[in-house]
Amino acid sequence: MASSSVTERPSLCWLPGLTMLRLDTHFEIQNVATPKLFKVITPEEFVSKGTGSCAGEASFYDLMLWLDESSTGNLEQWLSVPVGGFLLPSYPDELVSVSATVLTNPKDPLVVQPGDVIAVSPGSKVVRVLYRRGANSNLLFMTDRCNSLCLMCSQPPKDIDDRWHIDENLKLIDLVDRGAEQLGISGGEPTLYREGLLAIIEHAKNVVPEKSLHLLSNGRLLSDSTWITDLQIVNHTNLTWGVPLYADNAADHDNVVQAPGAFSETMAGLYNLQRAGQKIEIRMVLSKLTTGRLPEWAHFVFRNLPFVHHVALMGIENTGLAKKNYDQLWIDPADYQAELNNAAFFLDIRGIAVSIYNLPLCVLDPVLGRFYRQSISDWKNLFIDACQSCAATHACAGFFKSHSTKWQSRNIHPLSVDDLKEMQGAPHETA
Repeated sequence: MASSSVTERPSLCWLPGLTMLRLDTHFEIQNVATPKLFKVITPEEFVSKGTGSCAGEASFYDLMLWLDESSTGNLEQWLSVPVGGFLLPSYPDELVSVSATVLTNPKDPLVVQPGDVIAVSPGSKVVRVLYRRGANSNLLFMTDRCNSLCLMCSQPPKDIDDRWHIDENLKLIDLVDRGAEQLGISGGEPTLYREGLLAIIEHAKNVVPEKSLHLLSNGRLLSDSTWITDLQIVNHTNLTWGVPLYADNAADHDNVVQAPGAFSETMAGLYNLQRAGQKIEIRMVLSKLTTGRLPEWAHFVFRNLPFVHHVALMGIENTGLAKKNYDQLWIDPADYQAELNNAAFFLDIRGIAVSIYNLPLCVLDPVLGRFYRQSISDWKNLFIDACQSCAATHACAGFFKSHSTKWQSRNIHPLSVDDLKEMQGAPHETA
């Protein structure tokens, strides 16, 4: 039963050098006839690279020039360049004769920056950022549909036909930057659009082979063995599947995902991924329903899925369905440190890589610091006032932007430099 108590919001803060930016904002928008993606670049990048600023096939009409105050002296000249659009801080008189798409007067001028890939649609003032240059959390979003209904789902599924995301993602891959980085693929459940997903994986392999792909899936539809051949044909060697397994038994797992038979389907899907030669990450969201048998779960993973290359133990994101199911899910992380310690070290000493995601560093047993990752995506990451004097903010995941005191551990406290020295930090990964 969901809790009916009033949620108290803590005092939030954005510490120096740490910025939480939205992935959309409002603009005044002119000349948009159809949905369109643009790569935003400066005049300097346009002159030096042109369409070479994009990883794949692109034309000048896929580019949007970023014309800030430094460009006003040559504004008329820049507005004559045959590109797809222009982004300006305000609406000057010279725009009267421009037929290209024009974005002006942003509600938040920091949201869209040079290097970003944005999406605009007719009849809407909302500009979505689909790719942010330098971000740690760029994502190819597949669908809002899902065949499970997890109790802690941060983005409750919708029963809609949103296949248009497939073409959007294929175009997005063409417009991103070249260079090594990770691109996520998520939903919803991406495998619901099987042919589209395979096309996206193959296109990414051909256009940006240097980028790793991390694909989140519940694995249920992968129980169909015909996926094995399809994945072998695509043969993306830099792809990892992140698949959640919430228990060492069917009853508990199926309860968490609210889908009878899901445990058997996911296990079959994991074995099919292994047969297809795929890299596999097992994901566990830490809650009241999952932490009690965490050591037994770790034994199950080692004995039944010894081929997995990584296990992610993840704090819960307190949004979406998690808020509705608070009473079933919430457990103070301070109360499952023994189980977390047992599971993490059991897997680690047996050669399975382990990471701990989405928890504030101060709630962990210091011996678990070696497994810790600064994991929360930059666009939804924040710190609270209690973090102001903490020495670990550069290494800590902090909190989700949906954080409230209702979901806050009693062990939240600032760490000193000496405290931090007890923990071994780890590279930046997103979850």
